[in-house]
Amino acid sequence: MKRTLLATVISSLSLGAIADDAYYVTFGAAHTDTEVTKDYFDDYMKHSYDLELSAGYMFNEDTAIELSIVQPSPEQVDGRADVEQARLSGLYFFGYNTLKPYISAGVGYGKVSTDGGAVENALLSLGYGVQVAVTDNFFARAEVRYDDMVNEVVEHNNYVLEAGYRFGTQTTASDYSSANNMTDEADKAKADAQAKADAAKAAAEKAKADAMAKAEAAKAAAAAKLDSDKDGVVNTADKCENTPANTSVDADGCPEFKGSLQGVFFETSSARLTESSKTILDNAAAELKRYPNITVEVQAFTDSRGSDALNQKISQERANSVRTYLLNKGVDADKVTAKGYGEANPVASNETVEGRAANRRVELSVKK
Repeated sequence: MKRTLLATVISSLSLGAIADDAYYVTFGAAHTDTEVTKDYFDDYMKHSYDLELSAGYMFNEDTAIELSIVQPSPEQVDGRADVEQARLSGLYFFGYNTLKPYISAGVGYGKVSTDGGAVENALLSLGYGVQVAVTDNFFARAEVRYDDMVNEVVEHNNYVLEAGYRFGTQTTASDYSSANNMTDEADKAKADAQAKADAAKAAAEKAKADAMAKAEAAKAAAAAKLDSDKDGVVNTADKCENTPANTSVDADGCPEFKGSLQGVFFETSSARLTESSKTILDNAAAELKRYPNITVEVQAFTDSRGSDALNQKISQERANSVRTYLLNKGVDADKVTAKGYGEANPVASNETVEGRAANRRVELSVKK
């Protein structure tokens, strides 16, 4: 049980060390006044001295939860009881001052051992104490706690002194008070000065905005009528400038390329084009050469059969094969790129023969 309890507390401390909240740890010593009847032990136990290690979390300025373990003092004395505990307690603090009284209540499990025997059971605890803030992170405590082992006639009065360290900080009521401690006169003077500055700034920004609006309106009126390449799409909407004369364009002012690669096929599991596919690519090359200002991407796709890696490899090889063929037919190399997309973007179901055939395709995509 000791190892389990120690691991739990160490885990809590680790969380506290990396958290940006009011986690804390305490370490201290206790003088334990133990009352035990002879029903449990051969003779009356001497008072004990214990070590306490705790990890806690402050929910707010006045409420906390705390996990503690208690271990006997390393010094062994005949007739002195060894007290071991694991305890979960809630604490409530009063006030926001450096000196803060508090009360505590907890539940846990305890064991008391002497040479005459041992007893262990669940326990309940009640306590009261005072906490003193030494710095923003360090604090000290003095506490009196009463522990009662349930269903056993073993009771402890504990007198505890602890030192603690807080990870992270909390905003206190005094912080809020300090932040709002300006006088009414200072507030009014600051508000008046700010109002005058805001009014001057607003007037300057309005004048600037009016001038800019007039300039933009004049510029927009001129641009709305300007069509430098005379393709019927004004410059403000034209995404393809300097289109050759008499070129059919789309709504963006870019050439309407009508080349189609439907019917382009390859030999099985290969990037080698079939003879019938070459005729289609001859027409596509002739169409591309009519539009020297556009850039196209050869896109190759596969069906879903086979592994992703294999499909990607085959689709890239097929895209490269089509590009090479187009370049050999006189298409400018700078205007054609190739990319394989594997089994991505299917246009039909891969569950049927027809669907898979439709997905094994090559397309030309115009890049604007």
